[in-house]
Amino acid sequence: MAHKQFMYKNPEVDLKRKAQKWFEIALVITLGFVILIFYAFKEFEPKYRLQKKVDVKIQVEEIPQTQQFQKPPPPKRPAIPIESEDEDIPEDLTIEEQNIDFTQPVEELPPPPEEEEPIVPFHALSEKPVVIKRVEPVYPELARKAGIEGRVIVKVLINTKGDVEKVEVIKSHPLLDQAAIEAAKQFKFKPGKQRDRYVKVWMTIPFNFRLKK
Repeated sequence: MAHKQFMYKNPEVDLKRKAQKWFEIALVITLGFVILIFYAFKEFEPKYRLQKKVDVKIQVEEIPQTQQFQKPPPPKRPAIPIESEDEDIPEDLTIEEQNIDFTQPVEELPPPPEEEEPIVPFHALSEKPVVIKRVEPVYPELARKAGIEGRVIVKVLINTKGDVEKVEVIKSHPLLDQAAIEAAKQFKFKPGKQRDRYVKVWMTIPFNFRLKK
């Protein structure tokens, strides 16, 4: 019967057992080396030091606004009399003196002209004009005999009293225009309003001229 031969590692050459021991020794040596270097060098001191921060306080003052006064324009230079070149004027001619009596009452001045009222567009009115009196045009005799019919459109300017101030023909017919203008001048309106006041406004009026059959 053969004898089994068992092989065992020599404890002195087993690296696994000695690894922990060598790690601890290396750690101690490294720490000692670091401490030696730390104490070997002197403390670093800079040559220049920063100045301490100065606390600056800013005081705000309100300065009043200066008023600029505009200088009045210089007075006009007096006109210098110039000798006339007209030889017919006598040399001894002088200006007659006039005596003004300031005690006399001043003549009444004419009243200032009335300001013309502005004309407001029709679409801008808050209340449109309303016809109170309508006048039909008189058919012209010449147009009647000629058998002429047609339509005339006029534009009237209505003032603040409701009267027609101006009449302009928009669509014309030579024989019928004057009859339409005369009729439009006799119209009477309730004037148009813008907000709370009466104003002037243009308005169109059509007139149809038809012969009775």
